[in-house]
Amino acid sequence: MEPPLSPSRPTDEESAARLRKIYHEMRTRQRKAIEKAGALRSDPFFVPDGQLSANPDATPADALSGPDISADDRRCLAISSIIDASTECHWSPAFLELQRRLQGEFAQYGLTFSQDPPKVGGGQLHWTLMQLVGFPDYDAEVLQEDTVYLSSQYLDCVQDSLTVGGLDTGIHINYVGVILVATGLLMIGVPSLDINEARDIVRSRLEDYKLPLKEPFVNDICHSTLWRVAGDANNMPKDLHVRLMKLAKEYEDVNLGTVVHRKFQIGPASWRVLSSEMQGTPPSRRWELNAETPRETFDANVMDERGFTVSGASGQNLAKELRQVLARQTLEREKKEDEGDQKEDIALPAALEEMKNVHEEDRERIDELEVRDSIPHASLTSTSKQQLEALDRGMHDSAATISGAAGLALAQELQKKLEEEQRALDRMYYTDFY
Repeated sequence: MEPPLSPSRPTDEESAARLRKIYHEMRTRQRKAIEKAGALRSDPFFVPDGQLSANPDATPADALSGPDISADDRRCLAISSIIDASTECHWSPAFLELQRRLQGEFAQYGLTFSQDPPKVGGGQLHWTLMQLVGFPDYDAEVLQEDTVYLSSQYLDCVQDSLTVGGLDTGIHINYVGVILVATGLLMIGVPSLDINEARDIVRSRLEDYKLPLKEPFVNDICHSTLWRVAGDANNMPKDLHVRLMKLAKEYEDVNLGTVVHRKFQIGPASWRVLSSEMQGTPPSRRWELNAETPRETFDANVMDERGFTVSGASGQNLAKELRQVLARQTLEREKKEDEGDQKEDIALPAALEEMKNVHEEDRERIDELEVRDSIPHASLTSTSKQQLEALDRGMHDSAATISGAAGLALAQELQKKLEEEQRALDRMYYTDFY
């Protein structure tokens, strides 16, 4: 049964299609990176939930035979929304079953993030819109006496940019499946607005005002961590990554529910975002968005059958005025459409000529390779895939062979590109998704 939306708000179809394509590429490349490493990447700082629940008085020192590190003071600076008891959530039965399985089958090897974390262990479910300063740079950038990151100028710039980008009303995220990454299991979602446009506005306005930004990587997905690998990697089963890949495949494209994010904050954030950890480093800015857009509020007041009615002369005048306004809007829209059609008739030949030129240029560059390694989900171009497959099979198996210096140069170039792709997979494996 599909979880209800309250209130109903459609997704941005164009951005949703782009996100689904990103998720498909990301899922494929993450699987390759994990298979190449043959294991997941554990965070030894934390004690797995299963070990803590078996011994509530245990500390990380007991589990790891190391120093007492029970208080996690690692921080990043982030724009985030906490998914706690006050958040409007409509979880599907599939989400509840997935949580049950994570807590039951994998508690000995990691932390489960949930809306209501257990008294011992676990993490607080949350959505990070974007990191402004990553964990590695936090101390040097934020813990300075004259840091600009906590100033009203900086916080106002970020919040105003989000409002301009569409976050003037609560954002609905429909979580549509999961992706396994090297550090754990992510729940991925499709929001009710183009969230990447809002992020780009934040980046652009910070640059315009010459304000700093230390993103660890360019976040262009919408995710929440469900489970994070924790504990001593030497105590992990050799097939843990295989078991989790099977689980991820099972919930790959499953509707997990919808969350309405209305409460946002800017400030320090820990990995688990537990309230007990965050008391000493509270957010620098908190705000809450309206549940409905101005249009939704208007429609509810005017169209609700329980609302008031206008009768008599006043009602006739109001109806006449509304008809006049609608008529003017219709005429203006039709006029704009006619003007647009005329412009398209003029621009079509030029556009076709431009497409022809671009096509010819693409054919000249058909043998070029591109490996996009600036973002974790980046994939090879179709051309590079074909060439790498040819290299893997061996040039001697090809229908046509290239001999001499030209053949040697081509083989060396393909080998170089293959090595670059492997390095990109390694970088992705060591990317921390917060």
